[in-house]
Amino acid sequence: MLFFSRWKTIFIVGLVALGIILAAPNVMNSDTRAKLPTFLQKTINLGLDLQGGAHMLLEVDLSSVLQQALVNERTGILTEFRDANPRIQGDQIRIQNGLVVGRLRNAADQDRALAVLQEMSTPVDPTQIGSPRRTEVTSVGNDGFSVRITDAQIEAIRKRTIEQSIEVLRDRIDPSGTTEMTLVREGDDRILLQVPGAKNIDEIKAAINRTANLSFHLVHPDSNQERALAQAVQTFDPETGDARLASIGTRYFPHQDTAGGLIVEESTRITGECLENSSPGVHPDNGSAIVNFSFNFRCSRLFGEMTAKNIGKPFAVVLDGEIITAPNIRGAITGGRGFIEGSFTPDSASELSRLLNAGALPAKLVIVEERTVSAELGEASIRAGQVASIIGLMGVAAFMWLSYGLRFGTIANLALATNIGLIAAALTVLGATLTLPGIAGIILTIGMAVDANVLIFERIREETHNGRPPVSAIETGYRRSLAPILDANITTLIAAITLYFVGSGPVRGFAVTLAIGIVTSVFTAVVFARLLTATWLRGTRPKSLPI
Repeated sequence: MLFFSRWKTIFIVGLVALGIILAAPNVMNSDTRAKLPTFLQKTINLGLDLQGGAHMLLEVDLSSVLQQALVNERTGILTEFRDANPRIQGDQIRIQNGLVVGRLRNAADQDRALAVLQEMSTPVDPTQIGSPRRTEVTSVGNDGFSVRITDAQIEAIRKRTIEQSIEVLRDRIDPSGTTEMTLVREGDDRILLQVPGAKNIDEIKAAINRTANLSFHLVHPDSNQERALAQAVQTFDPETGDARLASIGTRYFPHQDTAGGLIVEESTRITGECLENSSPGVHPDNGSAIVNFSFNFRCSRLFGEMTAKNIGKPFAVVLDGEIITAPNIRGAITGGRGFIEGSFTPDSASELSRLLNAGALPAKLVIVEERTVSAELGEASIRAGQVASIIGLMGVAAFMWLSYGLRFGTIANLALATNIGLIAAALTVLGATLTLPGIAGIILTIGMAVDANVLIFERIREETHNGRPPVSAIETGYRRSLAPILDANITTLIAAITLYFVGSGPVRGFAVTLAIGIVTSVFTAVVFARLLTATWLRGTRPKSLPI
C-alpha cells in the first residue's frame, strides 16, 4: 500500500492543489478576487443566519383559486350546453356553496345534460390509469344537477398553485438567479422564503403583494344600463370581488383611477398567460408612460378574432381586479401587439412590465410571518464559528503532536488542513449555502477527520511494538485500518444522506457539509496522508519509527 505510481502521485497532488486553488478566493478580499479569472471569483454562499436578510412565511390564499375553478367549470358547462345538438336549455346555472348547481328548462334534457357533464369530468391526471375524476356530478330532482370539484382535483390545484407561485416568486425576486435564496413549500399551503443579504425588504414585499393578474374582457351591454350598473356598484364587495349582477356570465370591476366601474363579460381567453413579452414605452401621441406587450401566436389569433368581431365596442384591460383602461376597438388588431395606457409613471410602467414578464401569481400570498436577520448577527455568528474552528483545530493539532510525535503528528495535521481546504473547495464549486449548522458540521468533521489517523497510527504503533520493521509496520497499519475506517465513515455518510432527504433548511446545510467532510476526510487520511508517509519513508529510510 506504500507504492504510488507516478501518475497516481500526480493525480493526488494535483487534486489537492486544485482544491486549495478553488478554496483560496474565500480568504481573499473582494478587490483581490476581482483581479482573478471569472471561474476563480466564486466563493461559498453564506446563508441567512450568516449574512443577514429577510425571512418570510407566506400563506397561499387557495380560496380564490378554487372559486376561479368553479367559475371555469360553470363557463364550460354553459358552453357545452349551448353547443349541444339540440341545444340544452339551462336555467339559473350558478355557483352556490362550493358547487355549480343548475336546473333545466326541459326535464327531458336531464339525461343528456348529465351525460355531457360526465364527459366533461376528465381524469385529474390523464397519464395515470385509474386517476380520479376532476368533478363529481349528481342529479337533483328530475330536472336539476350539481357539480362538485373532487378532493383529488382540489389537491392537484393546491399543488399546482404552490409550484407556480414558487416559480413566479423566483423570477420576480431573483431574476438573475444569483441571490441563492431559499424558496420551498412548507406544509399544505405555505411557502418559506429566505433572501440572504436582502437590503430592501419593502421591494420584496411589493413583489409578493402584487399578483399581476392581467386579462382582457369585452364590456357587457349592462354597463350602459344605468340601473344594472348602479346595482353592481352598490353591492360590490372589494374583499371577495362579488356583486349583484343583472346578467349571468358577467362580472363587475371597479376602475383604477375613477369612481365607478364597468360590467364585463366574465369569460375570457386573453389573459396574462398569453403575453410573450412586455416592456415599458412612451405613448406615440401624448408621450405618457405605457406598457407595450406582444401576444404569443395562439393568443394573437384569438385577439385578432375578438377585435375583428367587436369593432366599435369597448373592451376592458383588467389588472389585479381593477380596470386600468377600457378603450373602444377601432379595428381588428391582428399583429398580436399593443400597449396598455393608464396613469403610469415611467417607474410604475417598468415595474408592471417586469411583473408581467415574470408571470402572474396564481393566488394571493399572505405574509403570516416576517423576520429580518441583521447583518451584525450574521457577522457575530461567523466570528463565533471562526473562533470555534480555530480553537478546535489547534486543540486537535496539539493532541496529534503530543500523542504521535513531530513527524506523524505533522502528517496528520497536514491531512487535516488539506481536508478543510477541500471542504471549502467543494462547497464553493457546488454552490452550496453555508449556514450556522453547516459550520457546526465542519467543526464536527475536524474532530472526525483525525479519527482515521488515530486508528492508523495506533495500529502502526502496535505493529512496531510487536517487532515489525518500519516499512512493514506502516504497510500493515494502513492495510488493517482501512476496513474499520470505511465502516465508520460509510455509516455516518448514510446518516448524512438521510438527513439531507428528510430534513430541510439548516438541517440540509448541516447534512451537506457533514457528507462532504466525510468524503474528503477519508481521502486525506487514507490516501493523502499515506502518500506523505510513503514519501517521508522513502526519503529518510528510518531504522525505527518515532511514534
